[in-house]
Amino acid sequence: MIQRADQTNAVDALRSDYDKTPYTSNSFPQSAPGKLAAIAHLFGLPAPEVARARVLEIGCAAGGNLIPFAATHPQARVVGIDLSEVQIEQGRTQARAVGVDNLELIAGDVARLDLAALGRFDFVIAHGVYSWVPPQVQDALLAAIRSTLTPTGVAYVSYNTYPGWKSKETLRDAMLLASGAHTTPQDKAREARAMADFLEAAAPADSVLAKVVAVAKDHALGFADSYLLHDELAAFNAPCYFYEMIGRAGAHGLTYLAEAHVETMFPGNFGPTVKDFLDAKCGGVQVLIEQYLDFVLNRMFRETLFVHADATPRISHQPDPGRYRPLHVAAWVPPAAEPTVLDHSRQEYVVSDATLFTNDPGVKAAMDAFSARWPWTLSRQELFDAVHGRLVSAGLTPSDQLAGHLDNLVGVLITQGVANFRLTPVIPESASGAFRLDERVRRMAELTRERDGAARTFNVWHETVELSPVDGHLVPLLDGSRDRDALLTALSATMQDEPAVLADLVDTLPQRLVEMKLLG
Repeated sequence: MIQRADQTNAVDALRSDYDKTPYTSNSFPQSAPGKLAAIAHLFGLPAPEVARARVLEIGCAAGGNLIPFAATHPQARVVGIDLSEVQIEQGRTQARAVGVDNLELIAGDVARLDLAALGRFDFVIAHGVYSWVPPQVQDALLAAIRSTLTPTGVAYVSYNTYPGWKSKETLRDAMLLASGAHTTPQDKAREARAMADFLEAAAPADSVLAKVVAVAKDHALGFADSYLLHDELAAFNAPCYFYEMIGRAGAHGLTYLAEAHVETMFPGNFGPTVKDFLDAKCGGVQVLIEQYLDFVLNRMFRETLFVHADATPRISHQPDPGRYRPLHVAAWVPPAAEPTVLDHSRQEYVVSDATLFTNDPGVKAAMDAFSARWPWTLSRQELFDAVHGRLVSAGLTPSDQLAGHLDNLVGVLITQGVANFRLTPVIPESASGAFRLDERVRRMAELTRERDGAARTFNVWHETVELSPVDGHLVPLLDGSRDRDALLTALSATMQDEPAVLADLVDTLPQRLVEMKLLG
């Protein structure tokens, strides 16, 4: 009885912490059901249909990761559960204001709710929950995933990992020591930040602690107090090794599918020394490969996808090239220097923070086709047609192996983390005008501007889009009823800049909308 009372008290304390300081609730593109479905397909499994999917998020806060999906997939059924009544009510208010009616938000403890009454779900998401709850809730979370997941469903779980958190625990302990005597969230956050400042100034420049503090300053300490309090200073913070997590999930009938960032799964992306050692050491066992990689990278956080254990025989962690063919792919891969020259000369292209070189004119044309289409996707046929047409226009004869070469290129871009990919096209909803956006995108911008003073919205890639003060005023107005002059008049009523400056802001708005992936 004492143990049960202690567990209840711990959960009640967590609920109180989140009620007092609600978590900043945004979308997490790495957890988007469309991405999870595409990854399942990539590694050999049938994927649930996303447009009509049933989606459950456990630990949904105020629904910031669900509202964008529900808004862009009106035929889906979306459910969110969170311990905090305050956050759930915030989410309900926001969903109503944005005009989302296919989302249900439920306040409750996942260990006590009647989850069977909710049915089963194609996608189950638990972002920022597992490591921050008591052990019995961790078990309840994994059991809930197993019991609610459809036979072909995919679950996303994020959690803190060792060895990266070994060094971070020192900073956490120091901040807890400095803030422990204080009772208000604001005082705790202030004292924790002051301790980090002190350690930054006092720690030897080449010490492990100095490096940890520097990383924290760039990440956790750079975010709002709600992030610091609930992630770094939470009452529960229990990192684990990757293999331990896989074992715990296995005990609940779940098996490892992949990481949400698939590029982290391939040893070849970390150099020949790593690849050669792990090829010899791990015998192709993916869990072992990934545990070794965690030591190589000092990884402190994972975003892991799980499926039912009976799917294990069908999972292939070395994708067959045929798995790339149904995908719709987007990539920004511009030439590193001069414009593309369609000949057999060597040319380099910017691939993330590295470069890829080729002397194949077909690959060059493909890189240009991807960049010209960015941020929207190309199907395999669309890519082939674009490349074939450009080669012919340049007086070149396309190779008989062109389709295979393009498949190989897509594989490289995906496994190196350069490409975004889905099983259905990601394209602009409408090209009817430069000054018209989806109603729910506009409503979200207006709501957040009025509520928080800083406007933000979402795009079809499930990304949170932070809006400048200017765009925070303009985006809510983009219902197609206002032309350039009407927008300029509206902006002039809220800003006192010179007319030429305001005119330039309106004239460059379409370009900014494209960059934010809000307009095609």
